[in-house]
Amino acid sequence: MLRHLLTVSLLFTMGCEIKTCYQEAKEKHLEKRYGHKPASKEQLADWEKEISEYSKIINAKIDAGIKTGKVYRKLGESYALMESYELCIKNLDKAAEFGEAVAEVFYWQGLCYANLARVNNWQADYARKAEQAFLKALNLDKTMNKVKYELAVMYYAGFARNNQYRVLNDTLTISQQQFRDKAIELMQEYKSIEPDQAKAYFFLAGLYKERGEMNEAKREMRDLMAFIEKNNSMGYKRNVDYQRAAEYLKNFEQKQ
Repeated sequence: MLRHLLTVSLLFTMGCEIKTCYQEAKEKHLEKRYGHKPASKEQLADWEKEISEYSKIINAKIDAGIKTGKVYRKLGESYALMESYELCIKNLDKAAEFGEAVAEVFYWQGLCYANLARVNNWQADYARKAEQAFLKALNLDKTMNKVKYELAVMYYAGFARNNQYRVLNDTLTISQQQFRDKAIELMQEYKSIEPDQAKAYFFLAGLYKERGEMNEAKREMRDLMAFIEKNNSMGYKRNVDYQRAAEYLKNFEQKQ
């Protein structure tokens, strides 16, 4: 009992009440753990208000950035349709920079680079950039079948004359025959998904003919004619693609 009284007396002598000492110990613990004293309710309210204001500014900027990206995309696609390929690429680059980095943007960018390659006698730099853009589009959307068609054309027309071939970060030496094989593979994939696209049959027939594989070339024309006949039993003979395929088939048979 005497010891207890001495302890209480000592605490009063030191100027520290039990409640005060406990509060100080708690604050020191919090300061040690979090690096500062806990904020007051008034401070928290002020900070919440400040955060709310900053959030409005940030959201407004994000919204403006998203809208800017979409406008750049519209400009780029419009320039593509106007055949202003450099301006198309420039605006689509900005669209991607502002967050509109979607498969369709890279598809259009690939088309523009491919057309620049075509009008510049299949310049290798443009051809590679077209390929990279198409691959980005496919990476983002593997169901984008139209990319396979354009990529097949690029491999045939844009790379068959070159020995260096870049896919992502790997550079390989590849023969013209391998380029054509890849073009055929992609075009067959495209045709399997969209069998009503006559351009795929004609592309494959031409490639097979160039490789001297006349039976495969004739098969493509017969397959196209059969498809058209099946889906237009009454007027298939008046179909332009049917007539063209029949003419090609006739020429192929005469050359064998």
